[in-house]
Amino acid sequence: MAAFMHRLAGKPDFWPPPVSPFADLAPSDMFFKEIIWLTARNVSTGWVGGNGTRTFGPSRPVNRDAMAAFMYRLAGRPAFTAPAASPFTDVSTDNVYYHEITWLAAQGISTGWKEADGTKTFRPYQAVNRDAMAAFMYRFASKFTPV
Repeated sequence: MAAFMHRLAGKPDFWPPPVSPFADLAPSDMFFKEIIWLTARNVSTGWVGGNGTRTFGPSRPVNRDAMAAFMYRLAGRPAFTAPAASPFTDVSTDNVYYHEITWLAAQGISTGWKEADGTKTFRPYQAVNRDAMAAFMYRFASKFTPV
């Protein structure tokens, strides 16, 4: 995801620090530069463990809810008022990424699935596949310039 977003932004010049801020990521790791670029822009900051150690989880899959948050942040956190009622039966208004998920849908970047009963679902805890990510980035690029 970090590499995709860095490329989407036009591979901006960026010089990462010589020491990683993450316990699970070394400067010699693949996509180190792209991951640190992403964190420098506060698109994704990883996790802080109970002992205060920061991790990024570079080989962990990205779920659709987190992807929505990443894309919203990459767009520069544009002004948006989330709807009072969720357009998705599986995303409640108190979901931690409700604002970002509904922003993504309102922009037409991802609209979820129409179910057999006529409702719509977003499937927030499902990993985002590469084909879907390509479509999301294509739609994103037609509307936004990454920050």
